[in-house]
Amino acid sequence: MLIGVSIFAEAQVQVEAYGDIGENNVSEGAFIKSVFRAGYEYDQYRFMGGVQLDLYSSNPNLLSGFDITTSRNFLIKDYPVNLKGYYMLNRFSDLMYETNWGLRLASKKYDRFALEIGSNFKTYTINANGRAEHGIAKEDCKLREFFNLTYLISGYVMPHNHNWNLGLTITNIDYYTINQSTNPIFNLQMKYDLKPNLSVHIDSWYK
Repeated sequence: MLIGVSIFAEAQVQVEAYGDIGENNVSEGAFIKSVFRAGYEYDQYRFMGGVQLDLYSSNPNLLSGFDITTSRNFLIKDYPVNLKGYYMLNRFSDLMYETNWGLRLASKKYDRFALEIGSNFKTYTINANGRAEHGIAKEDCKLREFFNLTYLISGYVMPHNHNWNLGLTITNIDYYTINQSTNPIFNLQMKYDLKPNLSVHIDSWYK
């Protein structure tokens, strides 16, 4: 379960904080993670960056994730879209890490739907500890995947700008993980605006 708070300090500045509590098939029990993100919006451009901290888990890395995202809003024949470029680092192990980068095209033209499609480039890298422990040469330490499909389809009870909402999403994109397109994630989400510049989010994920 993911619980988050979004704060719009000014019209152009956004700060987000999330707490993630759950369990999966590789976590060796429950985990607690926290994500902090900050962004700035200027005209049709938006810049965001964030970090993920593993507060309680089998992962020995406290700083387990990092991401940078830039995006721009524009029109394609009167159809509003958002083009997003991103880079993610996921330090899920003390022996290897994963990076993802790519482009995603998103739209919320329809009041109760959000759509997104993109392409992702993934690299798994065995770090120095892993190479030393398993005798792997540095030139053999990377595994790359090219042009992976990313997607997101969301449906909502209320229009996007309503002060509360419930939604269901099917996607292969998590905050610091991108799955293969054949391995979808389901997300049940709730949003409530406490104030015009303060929102609370509660998400439940099935992976």
